[in-house]
Amino acid sequence: MATETNSEHEHDEHHSFPAWVTLGHTENPINGFLKVFAWLVFWTLLEVGAILSEFSFSVTMVILFGIAAIKCWFIGSFFMHMTWDPPLVNRTAAVPVFFLIVLFLAVGFTTPGAVDDWKTLCGF
Repeated sequence: MATETNSEHEHDEHHSFPAWVTLGHTENPINGFLKVFAWLVFWTLLEVGAILSEFSFSVTMVILFGIAAIKCWFIGSFFMHMTWDPPLVNRTAAVPVFFLIVLFLAVGFTTPGAVDDWKTLCGF
């Protein structure tokens, strides 16, 4: 009987969301995931607003890449359950990200004329 309560308690902690994500405490993990989804919709609407606004190219790219990083963090942390994984899993996941950054920079810097301007380096 004690193991059943411990496993239920571990399951509840496994899907506990920070209060700032759910805008309050939620016991139901489904509600937590729905609130994370609502955050992703909010950030997507801000992306669309940034595209429709008449900012300069550089400002638009900073906004879009910043929002993309935030959305990537939300998806990795909650939908891919990295918030509840052991730290070793998170460190292991950082390795392919590092190699992707190296790959993109290597391709960008070896493209003729890419070093001259950032638009060409980013592929625009």
